[in-house]
Amino acid sequence: MAEAARKLVPEEHEPASPVGNKAGWVLQEPTFGWATAEGTPKEPTVGEALREWWDAVNVFADARRLPSALHVAFHLASLGCLVALVGWHLSVKSALYFSVSAFFMATVTHTAWLHRYCSHKAFDFRSPWLARAFLWLNGMGIREDTYAIPHRVHHQRSDRVGDPYGPHLGRLASYLAIESVTKFNTDMTPEQYEHVAKTVSHIGFPISTYEQFRRTGTVEHAGHLAVRTLFAQAFWSGVAYAVGGVPCVLAWYAAVFFVTFLIRDFNYLGHGGRRPRAKLQGWEFDERTLALNQVFFGVFASEWHNNHHKFPRSANLQLVPAQVDMSFLFIRLLRASGVVTSYVDAVPRFRQQLTAGKVVRPIAGDEEYANATGIADGNDGTPLPERH
Repeated sequence: MAEAARKLVPEEHEPASPVGNKAGWVLQEPTFGWATAEGTPKEPTVGEALREWWDAVNVFADARRLPSALHVAFHLASLGCLVALVGWHLSVKSALYFSVSAFFMATVTHTAWLHRYCSHKAFDFRSPWLARAFLWLNGMGIREDTYAIPHRVHHQRSDRVGDPYGPHLGRLASYLAIESVTKFNTDMTPEQYEHVAKTVSHIGFPISTYEQFRRTGTVEHAGHLAVRTLFAQAFWSGVAYAVGGVPCVLAWYAAVFFVTFLIRDFNYLGHGGRRPRAKLQGWEFDERTLALNQVFFGVFASEWHNNHHKFPRSANLQLVPAQVDMSFLFIRLLRASGVVTSYVDAVPRFRQQLTAGKVVRPIAGDEEYANATGIADGNDGTPLPERH
């Protein structure tokens, strides 16, 4: 049964977009390489994984590694907040604030904002200023450019050579990949950079010029990144302090660590870990990748990951009734309030086909976006249905 889960589509059927190129020109090749001599995805040793991680954060060798190094420091500081919360400041109020904050970050900041909007543009804001509000209120410290761009490469290369994260790397290297994927290939051509920048132009941050990108390694203008990151930390820590003083501030940052930890580990677990199980009939419908639907991640963060790999641009991933999608309910709330004007929903047509006993990918939809960005909507390159 486990072997059945590993049957993937041959390489010749992959999308043709240069973002999915085997050479991975968008991202620097890891120091341990993309592939083995046999042409399979490389699983690094512990030493190789740590050397790659150090290469990704070593500001002494390359100043462009500074944002990643600062993110590591932030991650460790938030771990310290978790220890301080549990050791000295745990109460009913701080525990409740931790729980609400973690759910908010997992469902809204991560899944609705970083995943469905920044990475896949599954919905549209009424005004670019509304998208910028989400951008400036991202308190998790995860950069939108280094989340969205490698994530699209992941969809192009899922479970194959060139996939920047996943269980093929092993648990440690997959956990550390959140730093490794920040290593953009700053030697790409100006035309290639223009293509990459276009894929994140909807997010709302000022785009670095080609020369700035080569100097800083960030697609978002580095100064803008610094200012709005500091603003988000001041805003959310201020809110937490107003609600419950130091204990709630610690609870907020403890939640940041908890959710970030889950995101890092999900890179490994979301595709089954070392021993992916076979797909469950009537529960998982994408057979092209190893992605699974796991109840904890689905309920806590709306990460019905197998559904997402079947319909990457869909804002709605509740393919069966038990797969409650809280992020989509949030997006629908934004739609009802006028903040969002439209969203992609693959579910109604899918359910009709499921009832009829014939599930196929839809063939109508956002070709213009897919063609302009070179990001295919699914692993077979076909786009999603109409917006709502």
